[in-house]
Amino acid sequence: MESLTDQMALIGRSGVVRDAVACLRDEERSGALIVGVAGSGKTAVVREILRDLPGRGAVIRLAPTAMLSAVPFGALGPVLTDLPVHDLDSSAAVARAFTKRLKHSPAPPLFVIDDAQDLDAGTVRLIAQAVATGAARLLAACRTGPSTPEEFLALWDDGLIAKYDLAPLTRSEVHQFCEQALRADVSPWLSELFGTVTAGLPAMLMSLLRYAQKTGSIGLRRGTWILLAPPDLARVPAADLVDHRVRSLPAEEQTVAAIVSLAGPLSLGEILRFSNPKTVDALEMAGIIAVSRDQERLVRPASPMVGEIVRGRVPAGRSAGLRASLLQLPGFSDGHPEAYLNRFRWALDAGAELAPAELVYGAARANAALDAVTALRAATAAAGGDRAPEAKIQLAYAQYLLGRTEAAAGQLRSARAVPYGRPSYLAALLTARLGNAAPETGPAGPAGDDDVAREKDTAGDRDTAAEWSGSEAPGLAARLLLGQDDEPAGELQRRWAALANLPGVAEELGVPAAFRVAELQSVRGQVVTGLGTDRQAWPQAGPATAALPLVREDLLARHCLNLVRAGEWDELAAAVDGYAAALPFRLLYSGGLLHLVRGFSRLRQGRFPESLAELLIGVEELTVADPWRLRPLAHALAAYAAFVVGRNDDAAANARAYRAEPLGGPAPLRLLADAYCTAADDGGAGPAARQHRLDRLADGARDRGLFGVETEIRRLAVREGDPAAAEALALSSAAIEGPEGSLLRAFARAVADSDTTALSTLSDEALAAGYLLLALEAAQQAARCLENDPHKWKLTVVQRKVHHRMVAAGMSESINIVHGDHHADLTAREAEILRLVSQGASNVEIAAALTLSTRTVEGHLYRVFAKLGVSRRSELVDAEPDFLTPPGPGFGPGTGPPGGPA
Repeated sequence: MESLTDQMALIGRSGVVRDAVACLRDEERSGALIVGVAGSGKTAVVREILRDLPGRGAVIRLAPTAMLSAVPFGALGPVLTDLPVHDLDSSAAVARAFTKRLKHSPAPPLFVIDDAQDLDAGTVRLIAQAVATGAARLLAACRTGPSTPEEFLALWDDGLIAKYDLAPLTRSEVHQFCEQALRADVSPWLSELFGTVTAGLPAMLMSLLRYAQKTGSIGLRRGTWILLAPPDLARVPAADLVDHRVRSLPAEEQTVAAIVSLAGPLSLGEILRFSNPKTVDALEMAGIIAVSRDQERLVRPASPMVGEIVRGRVPAGRSAGLRASLLQLPGFSDGHPEAYLNRFRWALDAGAELAPAELVYGAARANAALDAVTALRAATAAAGGDRAPEAKIQLAYAQYLLGRTEAAAGQLRSARAVPYGRPSYLAALLTARLGNAAPETGPAGPAGDDDVAREKDTAGDRDTAAEWSGSEAPGLAARLLLGQDDEPAGELQRRWAALANLPGVAEELGVPAAFRVAELQSVRGQVVTGLGTDRQAWPQAGPATAALPLVREDLLARHCLNLVRAGEWDELAAAVDGYAAALPFRLLYSGGLLHLVRGFSRLRQGRFPESLAELLIGVEELTVADPWRLRPLAHALAAYAAFVVGRNDDAAANARAYRAEPLGGPAPLRLLADAYCTAADDGGAGPAARQHRLDRLADGARDRGLFGVETEIRRLAVREGDPAAAEALALSSAAIEGPEGSLLRAFARAVADSDTTALSTLSDEALAAGYLLLALEAAQQAARCLENDPHKWKLTVVQRKVHHRMVAAGMSESINIVHGDHHADLTAREAEILRLVSQGASNVEIAAALTLSTRTVEGHLYRVFAKLGVSRRSELVDAEPDFLTPPGPGFGPGTGPPGGPA
């Protein structure tokens, strides 16, 4: 039986093991060469190959080392045990002894060699000759690079042995590796980050997992491992191995390794100004650095973890000396844009004297990268200088990122006014997040001449002074951000559009404004228009937010919510996946947000079990870090998903958590969160109170012009068995652009009329159009209407359709999206029809008296039957006499079912 370690060794390597075993069994092949960088799992692969190779004959294991490589035939000790000591220096004597040993073997032995790059030349030549003549077979593991023995490569070129290159683990393989190592489910953001920092190398990954587990950087929450804190990469157990590898290098190679780790990435040209190609090749082969193969030819540490390990082992004095020497090189201080923060950290670590302007600029760059620790160090150092206001704003951001909201608010209050450019905008953004008044950092009007001059001298604004100075945009943006969101959506949309289209507006203002416009269009029901605005702005989201902490994620959230409203599920998945792959170091902060949008998208698709799993983990990750204050929304959505799938304890717990900490911020999300929480748990108030609350929330959305939000809330009310909501849904969905809006209108009319034929047909149409949840709702509504129909075959047909929709959504048949209205209050129209029935009126007569269609009367009667718990028309009088009046003249008793004429 395979152990866990054996199974993990095969992750991403099973194909290599299988092919190598087949090769060694092949009489026409004499061996296999396993090639990979340090930590890629070569030794584990060789072990697995031997385990799967039955009847392999004699095995001769050689263990070369870098020290033995200087000793002729040093690695052949296990083979040359009978050779006299005085003959060890004779190549001819060694060759004779080696050949004699092979001839006495009943079958060609298998040489198993780890670290074949450390074999001396004589040993390589003897083994290669033996393999070429069929006297021996070979299974060797070797590091990638020019040190791979040329004689072994010649055997491969001649087709005598096979060569297998071990690539780093893929993202999916890293995730599988993490789950097997931790023996539980793992958040995809944990595996994404750990896969990135280890470059997908199994040995490094295992070391990091064990260290993170031991130190509490990761934790088990609801059966899933999630990130809790950034692990100290320089202290993982593998650090000693990397350090030993570096210390065994020549002095020049150690110097280059240190510089790349402290100041990288650097261009290859920069490296060659103080080193040589041979050194670069040696470091790359040793797995210390990596050189990109594109035109830039950037040199960086082999992985972020290797870089942090090397960086942490450079003595402080040597670090300062290296920095001073490199700064003497012309153009070195400019560097690659990716290298700025690394070099800034280096300057802080080396105790360099930095001007306040440079400290503030570095703190701003660190905050934008969500590196709060570096930002805190730099801003603290600058807080007593002439840039104190800007420094305190950066201090406030760093404290906010670290979860210290009171300290952040205090820093904002203590900063005097910054009446110009980006600092005032940043202060307004953070004030809006905190929800606290910060009058001293409030927006000001256009900058004056003195402010412009000072701004041009500020490192933080040195590239954008022209865009910011003299513009009303920062003040307008801040006023919008700090203003109340309760004004009509149309007015908000007009004001944001004015900002986005302001001449000469900076991208940092215009692009977020465009996303706000797209969001408002979407929640007003202009789904197609809003999606077009969103897609036009999305390519600029990254560049426009490079200097704005947390705004990249603001825009990602708005982008994903717009895609959810438009039903663009594949595009949403690509956006989330692309963000995680491109920015893994931000996942400690944004992981909960990503789970939230994925959970909401699955909820809107009708995949409730998947949605609940995502949302519950999202709640846990938002407990760790929630700079966008979205945890209440996650609680509300999780409560509803749990309610639908029948996990009542989870539904009640999340509803209580939401009510204890209701969502603030923009009205669209606040109203939605309230609605989902209400639909999930009425707090014991009863169905009537629940329906009344949903109706009030929907009316509130309508009054603000949020027709998209109103429609979603009305849809919840219809699912909860409120017949009046169907008519309101038909009205609100008329404002919704796109195919889903048309389908919703038809759905609402069919529910209002209890038209089972239309509902069944619409279920098919919705499924074909990709609206699985609507298809399921329509099928379950049809089944509910047919519960009291005497023609049971109709119910059977629809129930089969419900089952198919459930299977398509990955749910069990026991989950009910639509809830009946048994014991709910009769509407005024239903009570009126019931009185006429009690008077003996037929359906046709009732329709004529109330100016309704016969089908509408039948629909109302179906709901009356369900609410009163009866199945025959004659039972109505006895079931609820309080609703009835004595029969009047002119009508005889009716006896037919609600669907047929009396």
